[in-house]
Amino acid sequence: MLFSYAEKNTPFILSPDTLDWHLARGWYRMGSTIFTTHFLFFKNRPYSALWIRIDLQDFAFSRSQRKLLRKNSQLFTTVVATRTIDEEHEDLYDLYAEQFDGRLSPTIADSLEDYDGDVVFNTWEVSVRERVSGKLVASSYFDLGNESAASILGIFDPNLRSFSLGYYTMLLEIQFCLDRGIRYYYPGYVVPGYARFDYKLRLGTAEYFDIRTDKWQPYRELDPLREGPVEAQVHALTKFVELFNDLGHSVQLKVYPLFEAGLYDIWNDDYFPYPYLVPLTEIMEKEIFVVAYDPKDRNYFMLECRHMVQTQLLFNAEYLKTFRAEGFVTELLAVRRIIVRTPSVEHIAKVCDAMRQVR
Repeated sequence: MLFSYAEKNTPFILSPDTLDWHLARGWYRMGSTIFTTHFLFFKNRPYSALWIRIDLQDFAFSRSQRKLLRKNSQLFTTVVATRTIDEEHEDLYDLYAEQFDGRLSPTIADSLEDYDGDVVFNTWEVSVRERVSGKLVASSYFDLGNESAASILGIFDPNLRSFSLGYYTMLLEIQFCLDRGIRYYYPGYVVPGYARFDYKLRLGTAEYFDIRTDKWQPYRELDPLREGPVEAQVHALTKFVELFNDLGHSVQLKVYPLFEAGLYDIWNDDYFPYPYLVPLTEIMEKEIFVVAYDPKDRNYFMLECRHMVQTQLLFNAEYLKTFRAEGFVTELLAVRRIIVRTPSVEHIAKVCDAMRQVR
């Protein structure tokens, strides 16, 4: 059985201790569910999701953070309380969404899947208002456990971008955690090679969840552009392609954008879980053989796969058409059996060469 890189639960009850437990294992809230993933897909390519946290035990705000807190406190009033979702907040969300470069849910209520207050998460809010007018200009939502807090959503008036209100509300969340004796602050994930999320690394000394050890490690000791789960696959499989083609074959590294199928179909647990693969046979053949690389246990796999008929049920047909056929595999695959598992690129190349000779 292969490691599941994307999982999702919909809890009916979620105690503070249980939220702490999930966050400590690299899980995060998504609407009314709690999930984890270690691969992302946007802009037509896979990225790594590196979950990070800030240990607040010995935390102290930096000089620049103290300056921002002091400056903004003169212009704005702030309140931290249990979450509010009303027309005023939704209007601010609409204003924020107009300038947001990416996908957002239609409303705050949709984003949190919080429509009537009957939710399992203990969600709190930081609200920021202009000191003179009282106008709501920023808001952020975060979930509380016993010793953990997870920052979920932040919005602000884009006309006041120069005041760094999104970053400011995160600092206020951290201050609230410090006052409450909360040990860990979870701001979500960062994405190697995609600087949009790097602001989270400016919050404080970060740890990342290392899928190889299932432990939190200092982020400063990581080489994310080489050791991230996606980057490790590309590096390892590129070595395999070069070595295997030197033996007289012609294979290519391809992107598999359907790696999260298991999130949408809970009844099958054998979907191919990786965003990269090297097909050894034509994908449309009855017997499908591929090479993959697991970034958790650092092993190569030769896998026999089969077609799954649910492709059109799980993925929009128009979405699948956006991928260039020569660089992508868009047939939904499930793993039938593991033929070879090895950490050696030479060994996997030798086995694949022998199989090709027989076929």
